Amino acid sequence: MSDDRSNKSAMQQTEEQFHMLVDSVEEYAIYMLDPVGNVLTWNAGAEKIKQFAADEIIGKNFACFYTAEDVAAEKPQRNLREATRMGHIRDQGLRVRKDGSIFPAEVVLTALRDSGKVRGFSKVTRDITDQLRSREVEAAKIAAEKANKAKDDFLAALSHELRTPLTPALAAATYLAANTDKFPPEFAQDVEIIKRNVRLQARLIDDLLDLTRVTRGKLDLQLEDVDAHVLVRDAIEIANSSIAAKKIAVSAHLNAREHYIQADSIRIHQVFWNLINNAVKFTPPGGKIDILTCNDDRGRFQFEITDNGIGIEVERQGALFRPFEQADPSIRRQFGGLGLGLAISKHLVNLHGGAIEVQSRGRSFGSTFKVTLDATANRMEKSGVDSQATQKPVKSLRILLVEDHGDTRHTLSRLLTHFGHQISVADNTRSALEIMTSQKFDVVLCDIGLPDGTGYEVIAQAKRKRPFKAVAITGFGTEEDIRRGKEAGFDFHLVKPVDFHELRSVLDKVGA
Repeated sequence: MSDDRSNKSAMQQTEEQFHMLVDSVEEYAIYMLDPVGNVLTWNAGAEKIKQFAADEIIGKNFACFYTAEDVAAEKPQRNLREATRMGHIRDQGLRVRKDGSIFPAEVVLTALRDSGKVRGFSKVTRDITDQLRSREVEAAKIAAEKANKAKDDFLAALSHELRTPLTPALAAATYLAANTDKFPPEFAQDVEIIKRNVRLQARLIDDLLDLTRVTRGKLDLQLEDVDAHVLVRDAIEIANSSIAAKKIAVSAHLNAREHYIQADSIRIHQVFWNLINNAVKFTPPGGKIDILTCNDDRGRFQFEITDNGIGIEVERQGALFRPFEQADPSIRRQFGGLGLGLAISKHLVNLHGGAIEVQSRGRSFGSTFKVTLDATANRMEKSGVDSQATQKPVKSLRILLVEDHGDTRHTLSRLLTHFGHQISVADNTRSALEIMTSQKFDVVLCDIGLPDGTGYEVIAQAKRKRPFKAVAITGFGTEEDIRRGKEAGFDFHLVKPVDFHELRSVLDKVGA
């Protein structure tokens, strides 16, 4: 008898402990229903999640937790029938709190039987708002990554398609500009106009792609000791035709004693060119531009360019360095442009640990832009940007040009032949590889995107058989494209539209 009382006491104690445990759980709403769905018990988690106190809800039917749409569709009763038939069910859906707010819930409904007869149900409900939000964030992240990848692929393809037809135009215009004495003088200005506008088109394409790299944090720098004065002179040289067309007086006083900087020469050259090009664009015909370099009191290199152009209202100066913005909407209508050059220039200068600033007293008072960069000890080194004026005699080379764009293939092969090189041509990977099995070449100039494969495949396969120098001539110019090119065996990477002076400089290096 005492054993029975002892066992009963132990069972009561265990049951009480179980109820205490259930009542204390706050992460889950755990409660009991009678056979028709009326609430019998209510734990702390149920009160926290659904906001009802026990005395407010016990005795009421659990259908009050369902949305009006679910009640109209008889979902509560259907869930009870399904749990009775199957023993238990899992359900996800929207549930309603006391204040009428709705939350996503995961529910387990279990039938409780005694001698085979359903005596009621246990119900466990969990608020899965955070889990769904986490899944949504992860899904959005994956979708954004896919969208960015698709955008990158699209921009790469667009870049290639836009750049390719510019190459023969720029090559021909560059050659004609260097040989103006061979045709009537009135054509010289037209040739310069063609050359200038092809370069401008290429610059706009570069700005769009650079903005993408900037916003994605994928703009890498190749740092070296660079003579900033060489970069400034070269940027002025490139802008000379635009300067001459508007008869602008340009004075350049390169006074900085310390004019070497640790920089990516191509990117800082881009900054100087952007600032000079902007000054030319916004200065009226017959105006003037002053370019000055110096060292500040901390020895840093400073580039300063001042024009007497349209100027900038003080309140609008902050917008200059934001993408797609210009000081005044009317500026774009009058002068064109995308409003990207200064935004990209600021980011490039920031990446170099420098600063760029603008000063203007307002409209019609001109403007001054100043770039400040850390200087390094001067060295007798050549900058990464070659001047077009220092062209060595070209050595005759055996060259295979692999290019599927007919105009580019025709123009480059004709010009290279004119300069004394022996040229063979191919327009796809198959013909290129066949030609290289029977002939030896000093240089292979190869496009990347070909109709039946890629230039990577051409160079990788051919270099396994014999040595030669490989130059990529392509509209694909991202860091990833350059990396893949090096891995495949390319020694140089030229982005379309290729300036013929730049191509000749590369060929001179090969022939040296």
